[in-house]
Amino acid sequence: MTRWRAFPAAPHRMMFVAGMLTATAGGLWWAAGLFGRLWPAVVLPAQAAPIWVHAWLMVFGLLGPFIFGFLFTTFPRWLSASEVRRAVYVPTFAALVTSLVLVLSGAMGGHGLFLAGVVIACLAWLAAWAILLAVMLRAQTIVSHAIVTAAGLGVAALSQLAFATGLWLGDAAVLHLAPRAALWGGVLPLVYAVCHRMIPFFTQSAVPIYKAVRPTWWLVTFSMLCLVHLALALVGAYGWLWLVDGSLAALALYSGLRWQPLRARKLPLLWTLYVAYFWLPLGLGLQFVADASFALTGDWLLGRAPLHALGIGFLSSLVLAMASRVTLGHSGRRLVMDRFTLGCFLALQVAAILRVGSELLSLPVVVLPLILASALIWVTGMTLWSFRYGKMLALPRIDGRPG
Repeated sequence: MTRWRAFPAAPHRMMFVAGMLTATAGGLWWAAGLFGRLWPAVVLPAQAAPIWVHAWLMVFGLLGPFIFGFLFTTFPRWLSASEVRRAVYVPTFAALVTSLVLVLSGAMGGHGLFLAGVVIACLAWLAAWAILLAVMLRAQTIVSHAIVTAAGLGVAALSQLAFATGLWLGDAAVLHLAPRAALWGGVLPLVYAVCHRMIPFFTQSAVPIYKAVRPTWWLVTFSMLCLVHLALALVGAYGWLWLVDGSLAALALYSGLRWQPLRARKLPLLWTLYVAYFWLPLGLGLQFVADASFALTGDWLLGRAPLHALGIGFLSSLVLAMASRVTLGHSGRRLVMDRFTLGCFLALQVAAILRVGSELLSLPVVVLPLILASALIWVTGMTLWSFRYGKMLALPRIDGRPG
């Protein structure tokens, strides 16, 4: 199989590469903007508000392709359904790459380009949602993980549609709400469902005498609590969020501990999944503290620390750890994480600690340097990882098998 035939041979190949391009290009753009704050002489011209571009890139631009690549591959297997056809995932890849180019061009060259990129990405998300729903309709069986992930993808897609509407109308309130709606109502329940299914499965396949524990009530409860958080935020009942987010943090911590993470301590490809996962209860715990401070005093403590614990610590770390495993396995390589990959993963942990720490310290003299250091370390780790694993995804399997 030639390189040109190998790259579109499986959906995860194209989608993961689209996500890697977003991580690299989007991360470099954000780091350059932070440099500009410290040294205005090197600032890049910005036509769109950087905070909205950054929010879109991290929530929709980066996570979307990895979510699609994973679900397009595993969803049919969960449901014993036919595979997603190349005729639908190749155009989705093209739309994602086009949207990335337009969004970054619009960030520096014009509001219209930014809006066009977001609209194209909306179409890609809605198409991906329709593809997965079609798989469910053809399925021989329905599983709870498929229901939760499909529902989460739908909420995230509609949230991105709201983001595009906010851009069109110039409504800052909608632009602020849409990424958070996507995170709490879509991405978190979706990714928790993936963890709930795959982390015990991966552990069971690598650790002897291990019993996978993943009761359905954990999945249903976590998903419903996320939706309750979203509903409370939509109606402005912020004083009750502490109860919901405290419950989410407790459930995430409990389920992670029940998966026996210490059993994975000798297997880097496995324990990195656990390290990434435990940023989830930490981020939710920080959100609980912030919620409680608002309920008691009317002021939000901790700034964006909870958001970045979830975004950098949990989601981007899980992307690297999970996509590394998928890429190694589906390229015919041994399921072993080498020192290079481990170094990239650890770079993300440092970036998360610095970014969360910048909010917790709240010292004006160090906040921006810490944020810049976090961005540089994050984009370095993600870029190096993307080059290594992007090459694996573009080349034929080393064992000669198709896919």
